[in-house]
Amino acid sequence: MEHSQVEKIKELVSRSRVGMLGTLEDGSMRFRPMSHVDIDDDGKIWFFTSKASWKAEEIQRNPTVQLIYLNESDSIYLSLEGIAQIVEDQHRMKELFNPFVKAWFPQGLKDPALALLVMHPMSVEYWTNDDSKVLTYIKMLASAVTGSQPSIGEHGRLTL
Repeated sequence: MEHSQVEKIKELVSRSRVGMLGTLEDGSMRFRPMSHVDIDDDGKIWFFTSKASWKAEEIQRNPTVQLIYLNESDSIYLSLEGIAQIVEDQHRMKELFNPFVKAWFPQGLKDPALALLVMHPMSVEYWTNDDSKVLTYIKMLASAVTGSQPSIGEHGRLTL
């Protein structure tokens, strides 16, 4: 993955704390909220999870996942598709563990079910808009009057 692509992923994902992680189960995507703890220099997104969870079982059967972030206040919309895996790396867990994780895992690093979930993005699609909401609405209104499509924000795709 190119450095500029990793930086774009970091920039977009870091502005949203919680994403919806989808796993495949019986041909359907099953989503649940997840809060990432790191985006590394390779663009991989790291989460804590329980290795006894449904999502861990689903990832073991089919590692294809989708991760969706929505930050309406900053007008950032992001969809990532990739491969996930469950990792039991004690050194990495110690490095990433924080007080917020302890809320879900009160035993901390001694919890026998504690594991990391790492997502390797393969493709990313995003929409961003740095204009104020007022300016965006003005552009939309002007486009409605003129019959043209508004030019709002940035839309991009990254294939990794």
